[in-house]
Amino acid sequence: MNFKLNIILFVALLLNSCTTNTNMAPVLTTSVASQITVNTAIVGGELITDGGNRILEQGICWDSIANPTIAKNKIVNSSGKTIFSDTIKGLKANKSYNVRAFATNFLGTSYGKNETFTTLKTPVINVPLLITNVVTSISNTTALSGGSMTSDGGSPIIARGVCWSTSAAPTVALSTKTTDGTGFGSFTSSITGLSPSTTYHVRAYATNGQGTGYGQDQIFTTTQTVVPTLSTTTVTFIGTTTAVSGGNISSDGGATVTVRGVCWSTSSGATTALSTKTTDGTGTGSFTSNLTGLTASTLYYVRAYATNSQGTAYGNEVTFTTSALVTTPTVPVLFTNAITSIGSATAVSGGVTTSDGGSTITARGICWSTSSGPTVSLSTKTSDGTGPGTFTSNLSGLTASTTYYVRAYATNATGTGYGQELSFSTTAQATIPTLTTTAISAIAITTATSGGSISTDGGSSVTARGVCWSTSSGATVALSTKTSDGSGTGSFTSSITGLTGSTAYYVRAYATNAIGTAYGNELTFTTGAASVNTTGTLSVSVLTVAPGGGFQPKNVVAIWIETNAGVFVKSLLVYANARKVDLTTWYPNSGGSTVNAITGATQSSNATRTCTWDGTDVSGAVVLDGTYKVCMNIADGKTAFASFPFVKGPTAVTLTPANVTGFSNISISWVH
Repeated sequence: MNFKLNIILFVALLLNSCTTNTNMAPVLTTSVASQITVNTAIVGGELITDGGNRILEQGICWDSIANPTIAKNKIVNSSGKTIFSDTIKGLKANKSYNVRAFATNFLGTSYGKNETFTTLKTPVINVPLLITNVVTSISNTTALSGGSMTSDGGSPIIARGVCWSTSAAPTVALSTKTTDGTGFGSFTSSITGLSPSTTYHVRAYATNGQGTGYGQDQIFTTTQTVVPTLSTTTVTFIGTTTAVSGGNISSDGGATVTVRGVCWSTSSGATTALSTKTTDGTGTGSFTSNLTGLTASTLYYVRAYATNSQGTAYGNEVTFTTSALVTTPTVPVLFTNAITSIGSATAVSGGVTTSDGGSTITARGICWSTSSGPTVSLSTKTSDGTGPGTFTSNLSGLTASTTYYVRAYATNATGTGYGQELSFSTTAQATIPTLTTTAISAIAITTATSGGSISTDGGSSVTARGVCWSTSSGATVALSTKTSDGSGTGSFTSSITGLTGSTAYYVRAYATNAIGTAYGNELTFTTGAASVNTTGTLSVSVLTVAPGGGFQPKNVVAIWIETNAGVFVKSLLVYANARKVDLTTWYPNSGGSTVNAITGATQSSNATRTCTWDGTDVSGAVVLDGTYKVCMNIADGKTAFASFPFVKGPTAVTLTPANVTGFSNISISWVH
């Protein structure tokens, strides 16, 4: 009996010694502060044990002194999770804080280790820094400059260009400025509307959210305006009462030539004050002048002249003597000009009279026929003025692939004289032009550049050319979506406008002549994506797998978003406190940022991890649509990294990538 009683007492004592006392306060740790900004930080904790009693309240508390308590500043976390975090807001910039996690049960409140952190300094935004380019290509009214930026001041450049004045340090308050785009980099500016012989100050400028910065003051002086420079053409086709001269203006002196011609006299030094002068157009280059009303057997002095805003300049003086009076008049003497610009129905010729035969030329031109020896009795002739000199004649109404005979003619009181006979053959029947479409370039959201190259006009002048486009194949000039880029053969450039972003277009060059419209080869292109910030939700689910390190099954893991170019956007999930640096891809890419991410301590096992992304960056702004990457990094003494690209936009995306080292059962979906 005593033996049995002893056994019962022994077992009771043994059972009592194995019972664990769970009547205690909570035990927890404080996480290191992360995502520290000027006035916020994220801090949390991990509940190790609830002490065997229900947790009544948990969260974080902070103060500027060590070991803060819940009696002052605190945030209560109601998630009910053993790993929790919260964002502390309303902090002061560049100030040190102490923070502790806390948990309260029926026995009281426990605190984690005191952690400290310092908020960031308030960022300083400055105006941009830039250099003014040296002024080049200086004329009397224009010049070239520009700028090159060295810093955007920490804010995007919204305007840039140069400003100028006759006083030092010009600013953008002046109307004398250019606007040359936006953004960082170099730019070129065309300065116009300047005055001759004037000193100017120019500065490059760039504007950001803080204000406008200027480059150094560059000084230049515009060139002086002078009278034109020209020469007088040798006198030819000298008759008894007429002759031909002209001039060549090699420089307008920096101001437009408004009148030009020749003046003559029987004395040296003829000027435009005389009535004996011609008026032969404007501008620089060569011109021809017909001298009339001369006297036979007389010495004349001739000078070309040109007038601009600075005055009148004269070419070199030349002399000639008119022919002796013909006592017995003859028919005019002349040459037939070579045939040029031969088409299927047209050509160009003309003539040059060498003598009026002693009588005024009352008619001149060319006549033609399919038989040799055409005369003015035919209807196939031109009438190209009167008097001596050179004239040009346009032949029309010709038949394709036909041989013609041409003679210049000139008529005076005595009769009609003819130049030598020339022959030519018209080209084959005119057809529509032949052309190609220029490759598409400078493709933007709403614009692009193309053009064409017309190798032949088909035997008929090209009267219209350009490009036409559509969202369907086979665009024609019947559409309003076309350009008009001049006439004639050769290459041309076309600016395509009014396009829609992210849209495929079909483009053809076109050229029109009298026969019809021809098209070049069809090209396609897609406009750039519009700056769209589609909202939506990205859902990520992945089963972590041990990479095979010495800490398994314990591991740290991070899931985050990057741009396709590898720029960090936002962390979605980070389970790592003291061992964040073991995430050797996530940590340097993110700088340890865990703003709005799911966070926690080292995981004791591998499991399915889920997280979402709302399409925003760490500032809360919705990012532009485009290609992004879901990135994953796990470490357990060894590390594994994987990334999976997807397109953020209005179209739903579902991905189930194959298993990779460290990650399996991967599911990624984007829903707008």
